[in-house]
Amino acid sequence: MHELLQRLGRGDARILEMCARAHVAWADLLEELHTADVGTLSARLGFFQPTIERIFDSKGLGQTMMAWTGFAALYDTETGWGGNERRAMELVVAFANSNCSDEVKAEARSAVISYGLDKHPDFPGQLRAKVR
Repeated sequence: MHELLQRLGRGDARILEMCARAHVAWADLLEELHTADVGTLSARLGFFQPTIERIFDSKGLGQTMMAWTGFAALYDTETGWGGNERRAMELVVAFANSNCSDEVKAEARSAVISYGLDKHPDFPGQLRAKVR
């Protein structure tokens, strides 16, 4: 998050384009895996991490932004999760069980809390200790 804020503060307009590209990449991945189970989604996240890192032109920034852009692809600030609530909960579990880097998993935990998914009635009990 530090790199993102630094680059935004310095007026790096490329960040906007990177976020837009990440949104499209997530939309494509989620559409491709629309009927996939959580295990398949989890397995694919590890292979998807390098794609996000390339989009953000930085391993560190890519790791920071991977989970945030994933959940953002499912959420609308005006309508909330809408029809994406089930998939968002699956993404919570998928990140926790993925072979993504520890940095990605840490950001996923932060995103889960930020989006209030840890308060959702379907939030997996075994993950509660991991997001606190």
